[in-house]
Amino acid sequence: MDPLTHAISGAALARAIPKHHLPAQQFIMIVLLSMAPDADIVLRLFSETLYLEHHRGLTHSILLVPLWGWFIYSLTSRQVQANRVMPWLIGGALLLHIMLDVITTFGTMILAPFSDWRASLDLLFIIDPFFSACMLVPLLLGLIWKKQKRIMGIASLILMCSYLALAYSNQQSAVTLTKQAYPDAVGYNALPLAFSPFHWQLIAIYPDYYMRSSVNLAPEFAGTKWLFDDDFIEAMISNRMGRAGDLVWQKLLAMHTVNDVHSLPGAAFYTWFASYPVLLEKGENMIRFGDLAFGAGAPGVRPAFELQIEGYKVTLNHGNKENHLSGPSQARAYLIWRNKHKSELTGSEVPFGWFNS
Repeated sequence: MDPLTHAISGAALARAIPKHHLPAQQFIMIVLLSMAPDADIVLRLFSETLYLEHHRGLTHSILLVPLWGWFIYSLTSRQVQANRVMPWLIGGALLLHIMLDVITTFGTMILAPFSDWRASLDLLFIIDPFFSACMLVPLLLGLIWKKQKRIMGIASLILMCSYLALAYSNQQSAVTLTKQAYPDAVGYNALPLAFSPFHWQLIAIYPDYYMRSSVNLAPEFAGTKWLFDDDFIEAMISNRMGRAGDLVWQKLLAMHTVNDVHSLPGAAFYTWFASYPVLLEKGENMIRFGDLAFGAGAPGVRPAFELQIEGYKVTLNHGNKENHLSGPSQARAYLIWRNKHKSELTGSEVPFGWFNS
């Protein structure tokens, strides 16, 4: 979730929980703490790959919230420690941040460092102005009706939960469409897309491939496209998004259909990082994978976080042909960001491998 939404959620929490208004310094402290887990962005100063390996890791672990909360509380002034509600607000701000990240598609290592599993409820796109507004509007009204600040804070949290209920309902409607289209699939999911809570990516899961499509459950609803420029819109959303009764589907082979894929450099990291890794392109000395969760395979979308491996000759484990993997030892792996920026993954590993091994 974006930093602004995290800050707004912290303000709502600080207004709703205490029976009496917090002093300004303590209120600001809770707002800042609601963004604090994303301090792991400092890892980008050392390496973009290191950042991706550990973002939403130790600072986002529910197991470590008591430790982080105690550490922060121990650094506060006597005035803060004299307020009995502050320990609860400190812990609540950290937990609320984690919860808001879990409802997006990126994945959050809530059990770090004991597990690198990335929890994701896939309810909201990472930037959702409607969701942010649901929490912000009551808080702004509280600045007008100052005697009702706590009520407005409570209303902010209620609207937040109500919006999540709407998102869950829409997600289930999208999953139902997928089941109707592919009743023989082994699994189903629907991922939120940009600009509207009614935009969803549909995914039907088969052992060796995925079927995907995009749906607008409420075509009459304009959403938030007017807030963004055309270039950003074209990069984020498929130009073949259909209505519920007029869907266009694409078939994409799963990453594991490439023979000996796990011996490829960067593959171990990518199979951990990607939710739905698929094969996008296979050339003479290059192979490219993507993740459906970041736009791979969607017509018109500029996907993020693709894996490109250069210097290997590969064949598909498909049909009855004998397949093989061969290539020079100098093969390199790169993570391709949405803006085409490259980060090398050749030596990357799954985080917390030292513990799991």
